[in-house]
Amino acid sequence: MATNLVSSFFLCVSFALFFSPALSNILNTGIDSWCKKTPYPETCKYTLTHDQKSLSIPNKVSDFKKLAIQVALKRALKAQSHNKWLGQKCRNKKEKAAWADCLSLYEDTIKLLNQTVDPAIKCTDYDSQTWLSTALTNLDTCRAGFVELGVSDFVLPLMSNNVSKLISNSLSLGNSSNVPPVTNLYTEGFPSWVSPGDRKLLQSTPAADVVVAQDGSGNYKTIKEALDVAAKRSGSKRFVIHVKRGVYKENLDIKLKNIFLLGDGLRYTIITGSRSVVGGSTTFNSATVGKS
Repeated sequence: MATNLVSSFFLCVSFALFFSPALSNILNTGIDSWCKKTPYPETCKYTLTHDQKSLSIPNKVSDFKKLAIQVALKRALKAQSHNKWLGQKCRNKKEKAAWADCLSLYEDTIKLLNQTVDPAIKCTDYDSQTWLSTALTNLDTCRAGFVELGVSDFVLPLMSNNVSKLISNSLSLGNSSNVPPVTNLYTEGFPSWVSPGDRKLLQSTPAADVVVAQDGSGNYKTIKEALDVAAKRSGSKRFVIHVKRGVYKENLDIKLKNIFLLGDGLRYTIITGSRSVVGGSTTFNSATVGKS
């Protein structure tokens, strides 16, 4: 009995040793054929074979694209975790500013990649290509911040990774024939995702939730104060901020949803800021009014 068990064990091991290289070759050949369709085939093959614990060869390009995005997401999460501790290595304010931008940009990139593979989100080919393009632009913007401030020699090399290449690979797998023309995405002059209620809001003069006026005739004197109030509101309806005529010297980074800024006219309500690369800000962080 013991002899039979030992014989069976060795037989199984022999079969495993015999077939493993063959199966590995089949798998590698399949992955090779898919990765050759991408702009960075070596990066594609390396990450797929090292990052995926169980890997089967996809039959359709859509399945391979999903797999490629999942690998890009995994690498982006790893890069974000690595980048967080680099803040303590920044030698000056300019490096710190560029590094802080990168953290924000990586966070947004991870969100976009998640949206693209989340089965709960109805992601069209048009959505997928748009989100991947934005994710890739985010990482280019991260690098640009260090370059334009002249501090690309120290922290930036420490942030080096292959996430951009992986996103480029995923983007190249998009099926352009399934992406609808831009003309089909508009209804009555508005993007199709703008609801009838929002169209009516844009075509009317809605009642304001708060009023901003420099002369003290409103609820607040700065737009920032009104946005702080909006951040504490409950519910999800549009929050309308009427900004009366005047020159508001503010830099606004709006991270809220459903905010409606309503001025008194192009020549009357003016928001202006002075951030620039010369002053130590990256282009990404120099916007007078930014929405993220």
